[in-house]
Amino acid sequence: AVVSTQSGHYGRGIQILFESVRFFRWFMGMIHLEERRNLLQDSDGADNISDGSPGMGLGEGPDGLQKDHQEERNDEEREMIVDINTLYDDIIKIGPAQYLSWALGFVILATEFGEIALLGILIPMLRCEWDLTVGFEGAITLTIYLTYFLSVPVFGRVCDRFGRRPPLLVGSLVVGIGGVLSAAAPSKWVFLLCRVITGIGIGIVSAGNAIFLEITPNTHRVPCVVSGMMGVYFGKLAVSVAGYFLLRPLGWRWFTALAGIPCLIAMAIATFMPESPRYLIVWGKEEEAMASIRFIAKLNRVSLPPGLRVRVYDEDEGSFFRDVFAKDRIRHVIALGLILGSNLCVVYGLVVFLPLALMSHFCGVVGGGGMSVPPHTCTELTSDAMANLSLATFSGLIGTIVGCASSMVWGRLNPIRTSTLIQTLVISGLFLCTNTTVNLSAAVFITGVVNCIEWIVISEVFPTKVRASSIGFINAIGKLGGIIGSSAVYGLLYTSPAALLALFLVASGLCFTGTIILNTETKYILLQDVDPK
Repeated sequence: AVVSTQSGHYGRGIQILFESVRFFRWFMGMIHLEERRNLLQDSDGADNISDGSPGMGLGEGPDGLQKDHQEERNDEEREMIVDINTLYDDIIKIGPAQYLSWALGFVILATEFGEIALLGILIPMLRCEWDLTVGFEGAITLTIYLTYFLSVPVFGRVCDRFGRRPPLLVGSLVVGIGGVLSAAAPSKWVFLLCRVITGIGIGIVSAGNAIFLEITPNTHRVPCVVSGMMGVYFGKLAVSVAGYFLLRPLGWRWFTALAGIPCLIAMAIATFMPESPRYLIVWGKEEEAMASIRFIAKLNRVSLPPGLRVRVYDEDEGSFFRDVFAKDRIRHVIALGLILGSNLCVVYGLVVFLPLALMSHFCGVVGGGGMSVPPHTCTELTSDAMANLSLATFSGLIGTIVGCASSMVWGRLNPIRTSTLIQTLVISGLFLCTNTTVNLSAAVFITGVVNCIEWIVISEVFPTKVRASSIGFINAIGKLGGIIGSSAVYGLLYTSPAALLALFLVASGLCFTGTIILNTETKYILLQDVDPK
C-alpha cells in the first residue's frame, strides 16, 4: 500500500511537471510572438524622436522632423508589412487551405505512380494478347519514364516563370487523356504512343508540385511532403488491390480506363486551388499575391490584420544553369541528384521487378532458397501473386510513415544516412533469396523510408524563385536512375538475375555516398524565398 501511494505521488508529480513545462513553453511563445509583432510595427524607435538634434535627421528643423515622423506613423497605421514565413507561421497557420493542397498532392502522386504500377500488371496480359517480346515490353515501360525524364525539367522552368497552378490542371488532363486512349488502343504500337502521352502529362503535373510546400507553414512541412509520399505507395497499392478483384472480371481495357478516375479528382481539386503567394511575391505580383492570400485566409477562417502587406523580394532573373548551378546550390544539387537517382534506380526497378518475380517464383518455393531464371512465357499474374504484390506494396506505405516519424524526431540528415545504409544491407540480403515475398517486402519498406526523407530535404533546400526548376532538374536525374533500373530488369532478369541484384546493390551504395556529401540539416531552417546572402 505504501509503495502504491508513493507511485501515485510520483505520477502526480510527473504530471504537474509536464503541465508546468507546457505552460512555460506557451508563455514564452506568447512573449516571442508579441515581440515580433512589436518589431514589425515599430520603426527603429522613430516615434521617440521629437527634436532636431544633430545626427538624428538630415539637417532639418524640429517641425520638419516631426512632420516626417508623423507621416511615417500614419503609414505604419495603414500598413502592416510582414515576411511570407511570418504570414504562414503566425497569422494564417494551418487549416483547410493546406489540407486541400495536401489532398491534391496525394491524389496527383497516387495517379502518377498508379499509372506506372499499372504497367507491371498489364504487361503479362498484353504479352499474351499481342505476343510481346522482352524488348517491346521494356520499350513500353521505358517510354513513360523517358518522356517523364525529358519533360519535367522543361516544365519545371515554365512553372517557375508562369505559375504553379496551370501545370496541375493541364498535366492532370493530359494524364487522363493518355489513360483513356491506352484503354482503347487497337495495337501495341498505338498503346506505346499513348504511354508517351501519359509520360508527358506526368512530367507536366510534377512541375507544379512545389505549390504544396509553398502554402504550408514551416512547422508542417513534413506532413505536407509525407502526404504526397503516402500517395505514391497508396496509388501502387490501390492498383494492386483493384487488380486482384477487378482485372479479370472487367478485362484490361476497362481496368486501364478506370485507373484514370483519380485524374478527374485531381482536376476538380486543382480548380479550387489558389496560385502560390510565394511565387507571386517573388515575381513582384503583389496585388495577385494579396488576392491569393485573402482566399487562403478565407478558407482557413482567419481574419487578416488591417493594411497587411507581404514583403516583396526583388531578384534578377538568370538563366536555367546559372540559377540551378549557383555556387551556393551546387553541393546540394550533386548530393541530392546522386541520392534520388540512385534510390529511384532501385524503387522503379522494384516496381517492374515485383510482379515479374512474384509471377515466376523468383526464389523458388518458400524457404527453398536460390535464384532461378524465370521463363518468358505467356503467363498472367495469379491471384496469389496479386495478393503478394499488394502485401509488398503495403510495406512501402508503412516505410513512408516510418520515414516521416524519424525525420520529425531526429531531423533529416541522420535518418537518411542510417536508412540508406540499412537499404544497402537489405538489398544484399536479396542474394540469399530465402522467400520472394518477404525479401522484396523488406526492400520496398526501406526504399519507402529513404524516398520519404529525401523528398523532404529536396523540397526544403532551394529558394522559391528556382524551386520548381531545381526540383525538376533533380527529379529528371531521379527518373534517369529509374530508366536505368527498370531497363535493367528487362535486360538482366531473364539472363542473369544476380547481375540485376548487383546493380541494385551498387545503386544503394551510391545513395549512401550521396548522403555523406549532403551536409545540410534542413529541419530547423525557414523556407527561403531567396538565397541567404
